[in-house]
Amino acid sequence: MRWKKPLPFETRQAIDRYFSHKTITCLLCGKRFRRLSFHLAAKHAMTTDEYKGEFGLPWTRGLTSADSHRHSGWTAARRAKASKQARKSQFFKLAHPAPRRDDALFVKRERIKHLGTRAAGFGPAFERRVLALFKRGLTDGAIARALKVNRMTVNLRSKRWRGRNKEKR
Repeated sequence: MRWKKPLPFETRQAIDRYFSHKTITCLLCGKRFRRLSFHLAAKHAMTTDEYKGEFGLPWTRGLTSADSHRHSGWTAARRAKASKQARKSQFFKLAHPAPRRDDALFVKRERIKHLGTRAAGFGPAFERRVLALFKRGLTDGAIARALKVNRMTVNLRSKRWRGRNKEKR
């Protein structure tokens, strides 16, 4: 039976399931490994970043199984010590800046789903709707309920308009 390459991961739960076993599956060929990086380089001539980008995996997670990750020797104390050492040596000031990678697909979807106070998903049309309701005299809470968004999302926008009204008085 031939291996069918899957689509990129869409949820955090699917990614957690992928990494949760004693081995992880290469999504290119279907073989199982404890650590995937060397296999990708040797058999598929692919870097881990290319693989993560193609399948929507998080950049911060290594391509190792849960079992291998657990037994890697990196305890919380060891991570804290390494982090302290890096700050002390000014490693981050002296390291060259890496180009920023796009967020994984599931992170983008989560961000849209949980739009917060600094949400970038709202455009000029949303601003106009908020302003129209604000001019009618509605409170931030009422506007938020009408538009089905967080109250603070509305508050960040109406705060500017409230400041202008005070200056006119």
